[in-house]
Amino acid sequence: MKFIRSVAVASLFVLPAIFSMQGAGRQLTGVYAPAATEPLSPEEAAKKMSLPEGFEARIFAVEPQVVNPVAMTWDDRGRLWVVELYEYPLGAAPGTKPRDQVKILEDTDNDGKADKVTVFADGLNLATGILLGYGGAFVGQAPDLLFLQDTDGDDKADKRTVLKTGFGLEDRHELLNGFTWGPDGYLYMTHGVFTRSTVKNPDDPNDDGVLMTAAVARYHPRSKKFEIFAEGTSNPWGVDFDRAGNAFVSACVIDHMFHMAPGGIYQRQAGSPPYPYAYELLPSIVDHKHFRAAYAGLQIYQGNQYPAEYKGAVLMGNIHDSAIHLDRMTPNGSSFKDSFVRDFVRANDGWFRPVSTQVGPDGAVWVMDWYDKYPCYQNAQADPEGVDRTHGRIWRIVYTGGDKSKAVPSHPEGLNLEKASTEELVRTLGHANVWQRRMAQRILSERQDAGSRAGLVALFRKGESLESRLAALWTLHTAGQLHSSDLELAAEDKEAPIRAWAARLIGERDEATLEMSAVLEKLGQDNDPAVRLAVATAVRQFVSGSLTVNTPPENMPEAKIGPILANIYFHAQSANDPVIPFMLWMAIEPMYAQNPGPLLDWFVDNGMRNPELGKKILRKAMLRLCDMGANEKIEMALEFIDRLPAEAAALAAGSLDGLIEGEKGKAFTSNENSSGILARLSRNSNREVALRARQLGTLWGDQAAIRSSIDLVLDSAKAPQDRVQTIQMLRQQKSPEVREAFTKVIRSDAPEAVKNAAILGISEVGGDAVPQLLLGNWNELSPALRRSVAEALSSRATWAQDLLGAIHDKKISVLEIPAPVVRTLVQSKDKGVRERAEAVIGKYRESNADKLKVIAEKKQAVLHGPIDLAKGHEVAQRTCFTCHKLYGEGADVGPDLTGVGRSSIDALLANVIDPNQIIGAGYENVEIETKDGRTVSGRMVENTDSRVKILSMGPKEEVIGKKDIESMRVSELSVMPEGLEQMPEEDFRNLIWYIFSPPQEKKPMSVEEERKALLKAQSSNVEEHADGESVALWNPEWRVFAAVHQNSPRKLPDFAGKHNVLVTHPSSASEPAMLERTLTIPSGKKTMLSAQVAADENGTWELRVRVNDRLIKTQTVDRANGTWKTVSLDLSQFAGEKVVMRLENGSRDHENEFAYWSELQVKSI
Repeated sequence: MKFIRSVAVASLFVLPAIFSMQGAGRQLTGVYAPAATEPLSPEEAAKKMSLPEGFEARIFAVEPQVVNPVAMTWDDRGRLWVVELYEYPLGAAPGTKPRDQVKILEDTDNDGKADKVTVFADGLNLATGILLGYGGAFVGQAPDLLFLQDTDGDDKADKRTVLKTGFGLEDRHELLNGFTWGPDGYLYMTHGVFTRSTVKNPDDPNDDGVLMTAAVARYHPRSKKFEIFAEGTSNPWGVDFDRAGNAFVSACVIDHMFHMAPGGIYQRQAGSPPYPYAYELLPSIVDHKHFRAAYAGLQIYQGNQYPAEYKGAVLMGNIHDSAIHLDRMTPNGSSFKDSFVRDFVRANDGWFRPVSTQVGPDGAVWVMDWYDKYPCYQNAQADPEGVDRTHGRIWRIVYTGGDKSKAVPSHPEGLNLEKASTEELVRTLGHANVWQRRMAQRILSERQDAGSRAGLVALFRKGESLESRLAALWTLHTAGQLHSSDLELAAEDKEAPIRAWAARLIGERDEATLEMSAVLEKLGQDNDPAVRLAVATAVRQFVSGSLTVNTPPENMPEAKIGPILANIYFHAQSANDPVIPFMLWMAIEPMYAQNPGPLLDWFVDNGMRNPELGKKILRKAMLRLCDMGANEKIEMALEFIDRLPAEAAALAAGSLDGLIEGEKGKAFTSNENSSGILARLSRNSNREVALRARQLGTLWGDQAAIRSSIDLVLDSAKAPQDRVQTIQMLRQQKSPEVREAFTKVIRSDAPEAVKNAAILGISEVGGDAVPQLLLGNWNELSPALRRSVAEALSSRATWAQDLLGAIHDKKISVLEIPAPVVRTLVQSKDKGVRERAEAVIGKYRESNADKLKVIAEKKQAVLHGPIDLAKGHEVAQRTCFTCHKLYGEGADVGPDLTGVGRSSIDALLANVIDPNQIIGAGYENVEIETKDGRTVSGRMVENTDSRVKILSMGPKEEVIGKKDIESMRVSELSVMPEGLEQMPEEDFRNLIWYIFSPPQEKKPMSVEEERKALLKAQSSNVEEHADGESVALWNPEWRVFAAVHQNSPRKLPDFAGKHNVLVTHPSSASEPAMLERTLTIPSGKKTMLSAQVAADENGTWELRVRVNDRLIKTQTVDRANGTWKTVSLDLSQFAGEKVVMRLENGSRDHENEFAYWSELQVKSI
């Protein structure tokens, strides 16, 4: 939804968030900038909207009928139920009644506008989801999933039940949300990556709960079962299903559209999935990236009010862009590809925040509009009191064909499906509007009426549309009327989606019988990939109690699992499908983890019937054996590879790949048996098998393999890729022979990639002579190799001294040292290195005000001078693309820049020059010190019980065993280095313009036109003078946020008998100036805040002191009884806490409200 979390772009850009000096709280700029205009009336807003021809935006409800709408749904009568989220983002203050509520909005005269408002429930706190059914309202209010009931029919909730608890509250824009009924009868919901939930039964103290971070989850209202349906993405806000019952979500920050196959584990914004044994993350389905991407809600249009061409259109609200985009999906094997078509709605109003889009009972799309000047979660975090709590809108986007007077009622006349007969509801399953079909299914599911079966079976068999037939099949299941014979019939159907749901429902019903296994075995051969995927999903449900996390089933199935999965494996098209290999492994893994032998035996005899798929499955099978942590499992793996027939070289190579990957950082010791097998494999006639066998033996310390690997590394006739891979294995063997081999490569004329691998390798092997070796070859090295040498020498304190010595002696220019290395040196844990670095290099990090000054200076350099995008591309290849991708080029260390971090020149400059403003979770810089004294840093991408994996600039991957780690900490700084602005001015200007306006975007304005527009805007926006440099020097412990007003803020050397005085002034009556400091209040001591403050002789102002956003003191400051007033405040109540303290220069009447600050300090005694 709108409250998208920012991402610290790991090595070049951070999403823009410059703190300006305006507003009640901190105000952000760039993509987070508040709307620059005043709010529009609904009539004005509707006129400004751009829509396709023939469409109109009509208001259904507007403030004060609805304020802060965050979730909506309908009842069977077509009345709209809305959750109002007043308490975002902090929640209600202790001791106060929460203000969130559920309203019923009713259009009693059916003119398209709400005219009756009823408060169904109030006193809610951070409520974010709602769905109706089973005689009440399911409401998401973390930490609880609530069920609210009206027992006396007055539209007022008078009974409240906690169904589940344990939903997290860490990240207030990612709480449980997006409630939707699924085709299977479950209540579906979405949940964000930075909130951690352990969902439990409230009345069962022994319930271990279900762990959930980024996910689509589901809850069954009858069985109370809660499980993760599919895991991953970022901050999805709502889920929808297409005509075939496939689930989709939109996401923020990362790629924006995902097909969520049941049991899928998908790429995520940060962190690792709770289930570690998938060994793969499924990708998004997009073929494009949007420039401003903060998505909330998704609707696949299946209504009946729009022209036929809109059927199946994907509509997604983009909050940052104040628009709703229209995408189209096309099949891609068992999944899809999603492509952008055009805007569906462009508001042309910066207040428009579309949080949800849903098809309503009229067949049109309804849009829930939060309507706020703030676009983002970051705004709410910086200024929680500034979140708008006076606006909110519900729009209907209706098709009139250009007839503006055409009446489009908000619901069919007399709509009341709850009172419809069972026969009428069955007929409604054939309705052309998806709203009616879903509502009818929900009511029939609740009734569980045996009398519905005959009509449902008839509709399933002879329905006129696929939609009606599927609705009947789903309802047979959810209403408890489905028979095995129905599934057998569905499995023979001509329509692939029905055959797929035959398999899905066999799994959902846990019908692991011999009869149903025969059905699945046949479907496993189906030519439609979606059917085969559904079969694999069903088997996964048989062998595990959960789709995504292994939970042993209550009863082992009698079904014959092997033949079912074999048929999927044997199908020629399964290998290259985007999802089937993943789900096939997920179906195999629970059984394999219990007993690996049968699968390995099967592969010996049958694996070559689909070698491409076999390589993928066996790689994971070997990884799983490695993760079992037992030497006998590794022996089993080797013996299996040794047993493979000669023609199965592809399977052997894939298996060895898995062993090599799985054993990095682990401790298997080669023995006589394993050495013998490795020796045989090393002599294999297949080059790939022989090479990997030697590499694996090298990893394990097998002496014969090490000697062979050294020979290969030193053989200039061997392929560079093979030499690099072998060096990566050898680097874990810290022997003199390996060190000597690396030394020879570094001194040779080997290709750069091979030399680079040797430099990295020797940094891990160590040795007193390494600095002399690397520095002695400095002048012969390319810039890329010099970077690797500098990184290597900075990783150990003794070597760092040699590097600094070379800089001091002018053998190396400090300008040749990469910014991350400079940071490592000046912030070294070793005091000697740190002090010498400061002496040789100087102070590295600048203050915030200095940063702002540099940004301003660099902006002028960017706006003046020739621009060469081709040269900018070359600079990007040397810098940005070592960590990031832009339109497919570059590395995956940090987020893809295609969709983030480039909203404006100002934002771009801020990200480059001050990358540590905002560091999103998952992109922190993790620093590891090994037991042999080496320092490794970068972004952590894997953290298991046995090892961690670090990704750093290059890209460079380091796998470190937990047994080798001395210490590990998360730095407060981004992986992204500072200091890139120090490159030559021409290079910097070309780089900025290339990243801001890459040729692939084909912007309507050329870079020269863009520059002229920026210069014109700059010249017409001359601000009053303020001495920002002296303000920053006033008190470095405090940050100053103040509007420019009559030469303030500024620092005065002397004023009214005080020295070093700061002057500030509020921006407006509601927006104070502010001083801010973050500090930890020590325990066991008395901590006092003290200051001297004064007012202008012709004005007064209000001092407000806030700690962690809580107001703890106010004081009127005027000239009565003298110029200076003493401020004294005891902070001991916060002992032991890290706090953010703010001193506000607040307005009283906004005339001459200058604040004078002196002697500000915090002391502990």
